[in-house]
Amino acid sequence: MKLRSFKFVWILLIVVNNLFAQDTTVFTFDQFYKVIAINHPVAKQAALLPEMANSQVRMAKGNFDPVLQIDYDKKNTKGVNSYQYFEPEIKIPTRIGLDLKAGVDQSSGASVNPEIGKYDPVTGKTLDVNYSLVYAGFSLPVLRGLLTDQRRIELKQAQILIDLNKAEQLKILNKLFVSASKDYWKWQSAYQKYNYIKEGFLLAQNRLSFIKSRIKEGEEKPIDSVEAFIELKRREVLLAESNLELMNARILLSAYIWDEFNNPVLITPNTIPAAAGSQVVIINSDTLSRLISFAVQQHPELLKYTFKIGQLQFDKKLAIENLKPQFNLSYFPFQTYTNGSSDEVAGLFTKNYKLGFNFKSSLFLRKERGKLQLTSLKVKEAEFALQLGKRDLTNQVVVAYNELENIELMRNLQQDLVDNAALLRIAELQRFESGESSLFLVNQRERALLDAQSKLAEVIAKYAFAKSNLYFSAGLLTPVLNN
Repeated sequence: MKLRSFKFVWILLIVVNNLFAQDTTVFTFDQFYKVIAINHPVAKQAALLPEMANSQVRMAKGNFDPVLQIDYDKKNTKGVNSYQYFEPEIKIPTRIGLDLKAGVDQSSGASVNPEIGKYDPVTGKTLDVNYSLVYAGFSLPVLRGLLTDQRRIELKQAQILIDLNKAEQLKILNKLFVSASKDYWKWQSAYQKYNYIKEGFLLAQNRLSFIKSRIKEGEEKPIDSVEAFIELKRREVLLAESNLELMNARILLSAYIWDEFNNPVLITPNTIPAAAGSQVVIINSDTLSRLISFAVQQHPELLKYTFKIGQLQFDKKLAIENLKPQFNLSYFPFQTYTNGSSDEVAGLFTKNYKLGFNFKSSLFLRKERGKLQLTSLKVKEAEFALQLGKRDLTNQVVVAYNELENIELMRNLQQDLVDNAALLRIAELQRFESGESSLFLVNQRERALLDAQSKLAEVIAKYAFAKSNLYFSAGLLTPVLNN
């Protein structure tokens, strides 16, 4: 009679909870993951990094943009035009170090440069002239700057920066997802523990009412009501503690939830976590080997080192180039006067041209040799860091795998504890119904069952996080949810 009553109350509680759950919203880990990736401010900040790198590339390409320069200078002295210079020029840099130039020198006045104006050979004074000189040519670095220069190095480094910033973006997201995953499964654990304790509390509450009615009928001893009351209050305290834990876990998780308008979103009490993602998966040694291989090749932390070494290699290449002396050649084969006081000369390319060069070199090259030595050391430093990073990441993946295997064992053991605690509770209820036990022992068995269930909820949450963390440790940003 009593056993059937207890079973009826237990079934009734489950039905009520299921009806109540129909008004709830299930928030899966997969949905949580996607919301973070799309709307979280840190994820949005990380998404700016590739765009910033593209801006750097655009800036570096700007070093090769054609440049139009116009100089104008005019002077009047006592109402007389002393000189007037108008000099537009266009310069076109190329990616082979060659700079093309073309322009016009338009000058007029009585005081223009005698070298370009007509002057009286008797008096030596410049006559009032008005002429236009059209020119076109190029300047070329013959030694330093021929193979590479600062402009070309900046462009190549900026192009590497795109990949470098993408790796930094993945690194930031990886760190964010690890923290978010841990807090989600803490929420799931707190939710499951609260449900277990709540069921136990409702059971103790109904049991006290049932025993009081049985005492009035003379079928139970009055002392059993005291035992039932004490157990009810004990579980009420546990319920309050678990409710506080659940509320705090919900608040911590809300820190990751933002809407599309950058407004924080608070998780409501009727939103519950899902168990999807906590199921056991088989990860064998082959999977572990693939994760390790992926980590040493594609982990964002290592990619950062790889791309950084690439940038430093270009610095080293430029430092080697700067060991050469500077020898720049300029040649303007097309130079003619369109009008003015100067006489036209036959042989446009053989007689009307301008040729020049400049040479510059440090005698000891201490600055250049020091720069080369410094960049070489930086390359070695980054290479050592890359090797150390590969070793550390390999160890991290193996450690995460070992933790997952160990927690899986703990999960199986804890599940056995829950199953056996449930059997002992049922057996104790049967003994109590036959008069061979006491309510105190029944409560003890239920306490053991509730403790085992709460511990199982914690272990399951730890297992779910450990499973995600294994993939995060290898640099995979997409958690495996349904394997």
